[in-house]
Amino acid sequence: MPRASHLPASLPRAAAAEWAHIVLVEPGDSLNIGAVARAMSNLGFRHLHLVAPQRYDPERAATTACWGAPVLEGAHIHATLAEALADMEQVVGFSARHGADRPRHLVLDEWCARLAAEPAARTALLFGPEDHGLHTEHLEHCRWLIRIPSTDANPSFNLAQSVLLALFELSRPDWSAVAPEAKQRPTLRELTQLDRLVDKVLRQVGYFNKGTPRPIPRLVKHLLRRLDPDLREGRVLTGMFGKIHRALSGRIPIHPVEPEPDSPRAKRPAPSSDGQQE
Repeated sequence: MPRASHLPASLPRAAAAEWAHIVLVEPGDSLNIGAVARAMSNLGFRHLHLVAPQRYDPERAATTACWGAPVLEGAHIHATLAEALADMEQVVGFSARHGADRPRHLVLDEWCARLAAEPAARTALLFGPEDHGLHTEHLEHCRWLIRIPSTDANPSFNLAQSVLLALFELSRPDWSAVAPEAKQRPTLRELTQLDRLVDKVLRQVGYFNKGTPRPIPRLVKHLLRRLDPDLREGRVLTGMFGKIHRALSGRIPIHPVEPEPDSPRAKRPAPSSDGQQE
């Protein structure tokens, strides 16, 4: 079949091809991987990651990749999801399932609209196994869950369709407005360190205990993701919770500091004799 007509050499949202990384978690069919590579190539995307692919056969994948062969050849294969996400700054998962212990959902176009108002960041677009999608443990890394609209009668897309629709939406001219100045973000490795410190502190003070409902720790983690701290803010939070953890562990002394004389607390008027504020 002749090659189809051509997008401009520079896509309207060309920057997305730089920061968007497609991460397939435990894909089970090499033909589907090839079809994903073809969809990526159609729209100018090239960063493909395969996490623990099942019986992956590059030659079989190439039969459905067509002109996407360079994407397949450049694919990164990882043993674990944590390894694939270690250097990412943002993670979003594609899933239609809802649940109390899952991140907040956004419809695909809502997510893209948010991107227009945010500086670019190295972002993993997470797609789960073909038969059952992303597991709960995969979603713990996600800032958002993205839902691709569909009918109630048939809500499921196949893997390559999902990737193609997501990348097409990212490539639309609507998102070609000038983005804000880029900011440095902590990597997932650094955010995971913060997650562990926050978890330790909350267990030390008894907020997390044996009676804590299971979704609550995940909810706290998802809240930290949605805060979207920049690199400096992330390091301040890590340093702050690290010091709290060491103090609660008795590894450093605690020296309470009185409020500054000009602080609002210090300026509060004293109550009058009848107990009312003057």
